[in-house]
Amino acid sequence: MSYISLYRKWRSQTFNEIVGQPVIVQTLKNAIETKRIAHAYLFTGPRGTGKTSAARILAKSLNCKEGPTPNPCGKCETCDKIKNGHSVDVIEIDAASNRGIDEIRDLRERVRFAPLEGRYKVYIIDEVHMLTSEAFNALLKTLEEPPSHAIFILATTEIQKVPPTIASRCQRLDFSRIKLAEITAHLKKIAKAEGFAAEEKALDLIARSSEGGMRDAISLLDQAISFAGKEISYDSIVTLLGTADEELLFGFAEAIAEGNETRVLSLIKAGVEEGRSMSQVARDFVMHFRNLLHLKVGSGEALELTSEYLEKLRDQAKKFTLPRIKEAIKALSRAELDMKWHPHARLVLEVAIVELLETKPEVAEQKPAVKVSDRPTMAAVPQKPVETPSQPIVKPIKKDGVTIERIKHHWKDILESMKQKSLSGYVSLSEAEPIEISSGKLVIGFRKGFSFHKERMDDAKNRESLMEAVREYSGERLPIELIIAEPAPAAAAAALTPSGVAEYFGGRVL
Repeated sequence: MSYISLYRKWRSQTFNEIVGQPVIVQTLKNAIETKRIAHAYLFTGPRGTGKTSAARILAKSLNCKEGPTPNPCGKCETCDKIKNGHSVDVIEIDAASNRGIDEIRDLRERVRFAPLEGRYKVYIIDEVHMLTSEAFNALLKTLEEPPSHAIFILATTEIQKVPPTIASRCQRLDFSRIKLAEITAHLKKIAKAEGFAAEEKALDLIARSSEGGMRDAISLLDQAISFAGKEISYDSIVTLLGTADEELLFGFAEAIAEGNETRVLSLIKAGVEEGRSMSQVARDFVMHFRNLLHLKVGSGEALELTSEYLEKLRDQAKKFTLPRIKEAIKALSRAELDMKWHPHARLVLEVAIVELLETKPEVAEQKPAVKVSDRPTMAAVPQKPVETPSQPIVKPIKKDGVTIERIKHHWKDILESMKQKSLSGYVSLSEAEPIEISSGKLVIGFRKGFSFHKERMDDAKNRESLMEAVREYSGERLPIELIIAEPAPAAAAAALTPSGVAEYFGGRVL
């Protein structure tokens, strides 16, 4: 017999086996016991939470030889056929590939015929939101007044796309995301039954990565067995998923708290060298600071984490102020979004971190306030002259008009000045060069493929810093225009001459 995937092998076969949906289970069992079966159900919720499994179990309960019963035997011919998908009275339709009006018209013709083997004909329409408007309209009348022997179960992950006219004719049951502890416990049960060992932290990471979907969790476990064999370690899951491990997450946040740019960039480099996905690492960083945010505002009970992990997070949260945590989340979230469209994901993350560290953090613990009675009076405080901060000394420049030659001559000096004002702006500006002064504007060009740097320089702070740096070496505050430009053919040709090559490489022509 061919291998059967774990998620198929461990699919729930009775209501009691459904994990994490007690309200749904109780509702359907009571409906069967009291013979209050609705003619149409609408199951909605995230993927992998048991919608299709519950629909099959309901069909089994209604058509079981011992039923209708909330506890189908699972042994009779009808139960066996429904389990294996061979029952002629339980019709599963994938609305994603059968979404047209012709398929629904065919369904309307067949629904009139009585069941051949069981008591009810059960139509399970999965991903029902994929039906066309015409198909929904064709289904409407049948759904409103179906034959007494027909029951419809519609399942969807996107309830907002189901027309209200359809939803109002169904009994709606909302499946929720399954709790982390329940997924972990079920994975332990599977691991024990299948005869392999798995670390607690490894199963916890799998459960967190599944985002509340049991099917996703079991599929990841199946993949982990193929990757790591009979002994699944935490490190093997980190490698498999390409996520950031605890050491990287806490080390990264520690470096942010210290304002240590070198350590942050070295940690990102280490993550790359270990083969981790940069977009996944950025997502993990966002979630780590989200955990710190919850602990900082006192809602740590909302986090589904182990007690040991929570204690480490509490210790680290003390090193941050709430505004600093929010700044980190905003910067990392923006970087994660930008990484989807930029060819150099690592660069996007590095620039975002540098920008974050440029902003001065607030002190986490403030000194106690001084009592009013302890403050010295105004007469007792000697008045000192206010010292003005020293300004950079700029050599006077003759006001004979700014030329592009002067800007190019001082371009390295402008870059150095930019480095002092904005490190991220300096990094982006290093990929550009001045082109011309047109209509009183300094035109600066970026090569094709460097639009990310252009967008960074379009930031108001970086643009202001650049205008000030240019003023220091030109004597005038010029408006800036940023463009994506092709290299000039003349310049390229000049570079290929013997003198141009010698000048570029610092040599001489023999």
